[in-house]
Amino acid sequence: MSYRTMFREAVGEIPPTSIDMDRVIARERRARRLRRVGVAALAAAAVGVVLVGTTAVTGRPRADVPAAPSPTSPAVRTPAPSSGASFTAMDLAIFEAMGRVAPDLDWAPGLGAPEGAEPVWLSGPSMRGYAPDGYMGQARVRSGDRMGRLSVQIDDAGWGPPVCSADAVRRSGCAITTGPAGEKIVTMSARNPARGLDRKPSGGIALSSNAEVHRPDGVVIIVQMWGEDENPPLTLAQLIALALDPAVAGQAAQPLHGNTEARRMWIKSVVLAAVQRHVPRVTGAQGRGAAMIPGDLGSFWGSQDTADSYAGQGRVLVDGVSGTLSVRIHRRDPGTAGDLTCDASTRTHTCEAGTGPAGERYRITTDGSGVKAERTIHVLRRDGVWLAVSLTAGEKGKLPLTAAQQRAVALDPAVNLTDRFG
Repeated sequence: MSYRTMFREAVGEIPPTSIDMDRVIARERRARRLRRVGVAALAAAAVGVVLVGTTAVTGRPRADVPAAPSPTSPAVRTPAPSSGASFTAMDLAIFEAMGRVAPDLDWAPGLGAPEGAEPVWLSGPSMRGYAPDGYMGQARVRSGDRMGRLSVQIDDAGWGPPVCSADAVRRSGCAITTGPAGEKIVTMSARNPARGLDRKPSGGIALSSNAEVHRPDGVVIIVQMWGEDENPPLTLAQLIALALDPAVAGQAAQPLHGNTEARRMWIKSVVLAAVQRHVPRVTGAQGRGAAMIPGDLGSFWGSQDTADSYAGQGRVLVDGVSGTLSVRIHRRDPGTAGDLTCDASTRTHTCEAGTGPAGERYRITTDGSGVKAERTIHVLRRDGVWLAVSLTAGEKGKLPLTAAQQRAVALDPAVNLTDRFG
């Protein structure tokens, strides 16, 4: 069975060219690189920035903590979403808050963008391994002729209590204040020594400001301003106000709510975790060799999903044997597996039916031999969820997973759809 057939079963009848797995995988790899490049660019800039001394004293704020903003809705200005994306509730909350905190602020095209280019807001889930664990958004902004890059990061990844060391106070003006709802707010500033005060702006980072809001519920909101000259478009007080704004604060507990990319990442993460759990030596495969990053099972995994279905596949390698693994999940049995009974076995067809530990029914069929060999396990769970795990042989004509390993993946209760980002 080809991947086009599998996806047609998973998502319904589709035009032949509407799902191209090579393009899906390339898109996901490109999106992952963009996220990494965006984070790496900011991190690299931070490495090149030397912390500067101020007159701040431990416990004394460098900027007054603003009062809670008025909930009055401003005139919301929005940039364009990144290619192929759409705005989430978290994105829109940030835009709304900006209208209150900095009414004169506007979006700007990225550095090096052609004349007349549209400003773009790059956002998406931040990741821990393959799993989404928070939100990150960034774009270039302007206020008059003052330019800079704004970034907003939100997560609850177990941050410890905020601290300001004596060195951080001396070199960066690190200060901790308390917000109106008991938040602990850490502020810092840093200057790039390669940018003298008498130099004209050249698009690089001259001054950075950072506000971390540690909320009592464990959520941390980090708002950063990377100014291209010594007078950035947003002040520290405005960064704090942005993090405390009712629109941002209201979404921050679930920053990935309604984020379809996060949902797809989460299902992919549990699928890959199950494969690694039951097949410890598995890795991703590219062509006839291993993945470029050893152990990176997800490098060559593409997926499509809806609220009620998921279909993903990728090449895997185990002890030098490669093949293509696919996983399909439907919230309700689409009927493609029939009654999960077996017909007569032949030389090139075997079938085994059984019942799993949670009462789910399953059927294992193997068809063909050599490079045409394919083993498929259909599962119908007691709650009506239908799942299929298929494996096709690679160039050596062998299947990289044993039947027991493949069945363990198919019967793993963690391999399921999710409503956590709905």
